[in-house]
Amino acid sequence: MMNLVGYVEEAGCEAVEATSVSEAICILEERTDIRTVFTDLDMRGSTAGMKFALAIRDRWPPIELLMISSQPWDKAQIPARGIMLGKPFDRRMIIAAIQTLAA
Repeated sequence: MMNLVGYVEEAGCEAVEATSVSEAICILEERTDIRTVFTDLDMRGSTAGMKFALAIRDRWPPIELLMISSQPWDKAQIPARGIMLGKPFDRRMIIAAIQTLAA
């Protein structure tokens, strides 16, 4: 099974990997070239993943959001312009979504 970084690279994009929300925020604060964030919202049963997505939308409005989750999310909870894909997911759907957002 391919990890998220593999999907990004297969879509023809450069992957910048973070292992935590705090690390991801530090990367976003340091780099201005990131146009899309691809994140798994399932962070050990917490709401940290969605809080992270909302923080991105608030602090970095131009960044596109691609989110995956095994939890059902109400459309009203999904940040503007965010794309939500459920698990299990199709590899082709993820790669197509990344390419669309990066275009």
